[in-house]
Amino acid sequence: MGMKRLVLAFLFCAILLLAGCSTLHSDSLYALPQRSQEYRDLQNAVQAAMGSGSYSAPVSGAYRQAIQQEDLDGDGVNEILVFCKIDGGHPLRVLIFRRTETSYEMLCSLEGDGTAFDSVQYAQIDGQPGQEILISRRIGEQVQPFLSVYTMNDRTAKELLSSGYAAYSVVDLDGDARSDLFILRANAEGPRAYAELYRFRGGELRKDTEASLSTAADSVKRVLTGNVAPNVPAVFVASTYDERNLITDVFVLQGKAFVNITQNAESGQSAQTVRNYYVYSTDIDSNGVIELPKTVPLPGIEGDPQSYGQYRIDWYNLSPNGARTENRSTYHNFSDGWFLFLPEDWTQSLCVTKRREGGLTGTELSRMEKDGSRTSLVTIYAFSGEQAQALSTQDGRVLLTQRGELWYSALISESAGLDADQLRERFSFISPDLFPSDG
Repeated sequence: MGMKRLVLAFLFCAILLLAGCSTLHSDSLYALPQRSQEYRDLQNAVQAAMGSGSYSAPVSGAYRQAIQQEDLDGDGVNEILVFCKIDGGHPLRVLIFRRTETSYEMLCSLEGDGTAFDSVQYAQIDGQPGQEILISRRIGEQVQPFLSVYTMNDRTAKELLSSGYAAYSVVDLDGDARSDLFILRANAEGPRAYAELYRFRGGELRKDTEASLSTAADSVKRVLTGNVAPNVPAVFVASTYDERNLITDVFVLQGKAFVNITQNAESGQSAQTVRNYYVYSTDIDSNGVIELPKTVPLPGIEGDPQSYGQYRIDWYNLSPNGARTENRSTYHNFSDGWFLFLPEDWTQSLCVTKRREGGLTGTELSRMEKDGSRTSLVTIYAFSGEQAQALSTQDGRVLLTQRGELWYSALISESAGLDADQLRERFSFISPDLFPSDG
């Protein structure tokens, strides 16, 4: 009987709980999670310092939060940076706080003019523990943004640089493990912009000699940092040359001289890097060195309008003194998002068109023969839907790869001189940053 009573008691308690008979107060069941005391301390400190101001997060770049954390002085503890806008003089302010044993204290306020914070970056510039702060502020529609660089020392911030700019990038060109600052500026006295390199020396961020750009500052499309040769860092500046062309300037340090290695001394332009297709420089073969593209039009097929306007891309490397070395050639299918490294014996006679057969459409790469006939090399398909996997391996096709809901396969001709594994090694996907989104 003892066991029976125990079971009955257990069932009775369970019924009470299911019916809602509990000692818990109903308010506690719906109460929001309580924020930590540390959070409340920070909120109180920020509100006291900001007053009637409002948060103003940077509008571009990798760091777009209104409240950010970074170890600015290198003591292993993050400082808190609050980006805000306050009425009155120098409205754009960055309030920097440090955690104490009992609350938060404000160390300093970085104040500046402008309508909004454009961006913020953190970089190791002075060689001391901690990170420097690079703050860009928008001034107005017709005025270049303003860049300020600060370094923290205990409770104070020292301004290392304050200047307008057209574009800038952080890069270590001299290989001393400290970040240098590459700045592009408009030239009020001429049509071409110029670049400046700032390096930290003698306790200051000092400017080296200038080097000119091939185009005006408002033509710049992208600034890329990377190696122009193994262990030789460079800055690659892509600009619009005219309505249909891009041009690339490449800046390096040659000894102590800051130079544009692509620029022709007589014309003042980087003529060898002009190409009539919107494709950026990139590390196309993933060898740690940036390649530059040259676009070459492919022959069209009479009576086939889709075969016209196709290009192959010949990639090349530059030495630190500007000498050119041919690398590899590719065909890029931008609409389908893939590209193919071309065998050398394909490049000179390649033509590309759409192949439609049996209700399927693929991209056919062929060799144009001297008599005007064509020899099919490979046709690449992209399948989606329920039958995608099955279709990718039917009628002699071989599977290349799968990405998301798409299955990529190929029909390989004997004339291609490649087997399936070799074709898979040459097949890859286009990176979104390879070409401008507006071109």
